[in-house]
Amino acid sequence: MVKSRDRVKNALNHTESDRIPIDNNGFASGMHEAAYRNLLNYLNIEDDIKIFDYVQRLALVKDEILDMFGVDTRYIFPKSPSNFIFGGDADNEFKDEFGVVYKRKGYYADCIKPPLAGKSFEDIKSYNFPDASDPSRFERLDSRAKSLYENTDFSIWAGHINSLFYTAWILRGMENFMVDLYSDPKLAKYLMDRIVDWNMEFFKGFYGKVGSYIDVFWIGDDWGTQNGPLISPDYFRKEIVPRFKKMISFIKTMTNAKCCYHCCGSIYWCMEDLIDMGADIIHPVQANAEGNDSEKLKNKFGDRICFHGGTNNQGVFHKDVHSLAIDTLNRIKYLAPGGGYIFSSGHNIQANMPPENIIRLFEISRIFGKYPIDIDSIGKQIEIEKGSIDK
Repeated sequence: MVKSRDRVKNALNHTESDRIPIDNNGFASGMHEAAYRNLLNYLNIEDDIKIFDYVQRLALVKDEILDMFGVDTRYIFPKSPSNFIFGGDADNEFKDEFGVVYKRKGYYADCIKPPLAGKSFEDIKSYNFPDASDPSRFERLDSRAKSLYENTDFSIWAGHINSLFYTAWILRGMENFMVDLYSDPKLAKYLMDRIVDWNMEFFKGFYGKVGSYIDVFWIGDDWGTQNGPLISPDYFRKEIVPRFKKMISFIKTMTNAKCCYHCCGSIYWCMEDLIDMGADIIHPVQANAEGNDSEKLKNKFGDRICFHGGTNNQGVFHKDVHSLAIDTLNRIKYLAPGGGYIFSSGHNIQANMPPENIIRLFEISRIFGKYPIDIDSIGKQIEIEKGSIDK
């Protein structure tokens, strides 16, 4: 039996193992509390549900279920700073440490009051970021990481996803910041540089504690819409790529871990740029966004970057279990051969995914994700699933 840690490392080195490694319970590969609650009820398992992200409403999945699904990863999350007191009601309106106000709307929470909206350049220059290097953020993370490393076989992943564009727009407001990029480029670049500086201070504390133990760290931003680039590719390459390259290269001075870059939407147009930044893994490979054809991406970039997810979270997870199975089988068929693939739900498992589908998702990965990938068996199973839909 190959150990989980070795299974992940083999995938990251573009080699085949006994099976595809499986990830779950991360900040962008986790499970919505409603889906988790439904799963617990379906399995007749009890758990005191703990939410670790009130914006996405993500629940911490207990080890019993992670083991049931064959999950190879465990996460280390930073903590809140000592001077931050959670303000408001997580089920209604609340404020984060940056002063951003969120409001619960249905299954999620939306940013409703960006603290720098309508502010002048001088106001933004005087804005006080929270203390990125507060030791309480990283208290005892090294001992937890060391314990996981020495006492388990799991692959240890850093749980926080630092961003640039997302942080800028929740501070400024998305529409405001998108306009800033072109109408007030000095302001936009200043704000982005402040965010890079903040992230670098955070990296020193976080990766100074866990860098010796982790296999993967996350960073990223969403640069694609459903159909193409979210901003001008020229601007992206001129202003965004160098800033991410600076951050990623800095982290890699503190750890031998690989970089998993989270980028939703259509990404084919920027794959070369992500590789240039220093990304080693791309997530979630949004299946039904334009250009994100699994076979095409694997053939063109699979020797230089790993793929994480790729399953059609947006399009089939809420449908019948057979449609889910067909999609999952196709992702394994195209992304897994030769290694360089980590299986997951793509983005987070959303509230409307039935528990039967959640179970089937991971079951397929364990059964059909064994190396060498049996393309014929996958094809036969796809026909079986299609026949079940027709009935």
